[in-house]
Amino acid sequence: MRETVEFRISEEKARRFLAPEDGKPLGRSMRKLVLDTNDIRYARVERVERELKQQGLYFFTYWDIRRTYTKKELEAAELFSLNIRNAFEPEGEVCGTQYDESVACPHCGFGARQLNELRLEPGSLPRGKDITRTIAYSEILFSARLVTALREHGITGARFLPVLSKNGRGTIDSWFQLEVTSRPLGVAPATRFGLNPFDPDEQGEYRCPLGHVAGLRILSELSVRREDWDGSDLCAAKQYVGYRSRNGGAFRPDPLLLVSQRLRRLLGELKAKGFELEVAHPV
Repeated sequence: MRETVEFRISEEKARRFLAPEDGKPLGRSMRKLVLDTNDIRYARVERVERELKQQGLYFFTYWDIRRTYTKKELEAAELFSLNIRNAFEPEGEVCGTQYDESVACPHCGFGARQLNELRLEPGSLPRGKDITRTIAYSEILFSARLVTALREHGITGARFLPVLSKNGRGTIDSWFQLEVTSRPLGVAPATRFGLNPFDPDEQGEYRCPLGHVAGLRILSELSVRREDWDGSDLCAAKQYVGYRSRNGGAFRPDPLLLVSQRLRRLLGELKAKGFELEVAHPV
């Protein structure tokens, strides 16, 4: 496995702390820097970030971890994290989807119950994708093409619910909402969470004291408890990531989804789009 991290750094700070040849300019004010986590410069970024943080400042404004695998590594894995990187708006609540917040966790917002069909603005749905989500994160959609294939192949662990147009004006036949029905998998201790690759959120600002939300972002590959896996092709972890927007708003805790080797192969055969897969570890 090769792990790289992309950083976005203001040009002013890049000039202070990086060599001129490090990174690629993005306009006049920003620089993009992609580093292998084994690169000596990665340790330098960490050192600068920690030094600036002590001054109440920051080094980078954006970061993103990517992992790539050999064919042998992919074929040997049993489970994979399903990462949906694209999102669209408006979210369901703006379009008439109702939630019961009274049953949600008062600390992290986890567990709000959806009361009616997901309702969306048809013109906002992305083209050329098979899996997507709204900016509310918990509202996850699969294309009708993909759902038909999953049903034909007997993929287990999920069902797919109809999606209605805004305010209930008819069905959006090209998309279905995902509902995971398999047993949730506990997250194993090897999994790391935090605010960024160098900040594990030691104060626990984004960790739910009741254990619903493990952190703001996942920083490592996902490890789950093998004894929790019921063999389903599509699963979700017990613990979520993210946060509930203060005073309401779009953002909700984000489920960590997993797929089996069988489903990975089917997604590959279908050339399905809109997601990335990382190796996950049942331990």
